[in-house]
Amino acid sequence: MGEEIERKFLVRGNAWREDAAATRFRQGFLSTDPERTVRVRVAGPEAWLTIKGKTVGARRTEYEYGIPVSDAEHLLETMCVRPVIEKTRYKIKVNNFI
Repeated sequence: MGEEIERKFLVRGNAWREDAAATRFRQGFLSTDPERTVRVRVAGPEAWLTIKGKTVGARRTEYEYGIPVSDAEHLLETMCVRPVIEKTRYKIKVNNFI
């Protein structure tokens, strides 16, 4: 069992994009109940099923399991709440910050 701590940052300008690595992914929700959410996500050659508990403050319990991409794609196409979300996540090098 893991624990998620939600953090959000406002970044000004676009200079950070120069050194950022982009990952495109698709995700859908099997449950959006505030007491528990269940998400399936595909990013390239990997896929995960994620179960998250109720948020308390900025924390919530999280379970994440790797699953076959073919299973994830099937879940996205047949069982997830619409619309399926497609987005890009950027990862930046921490040492670029002052």
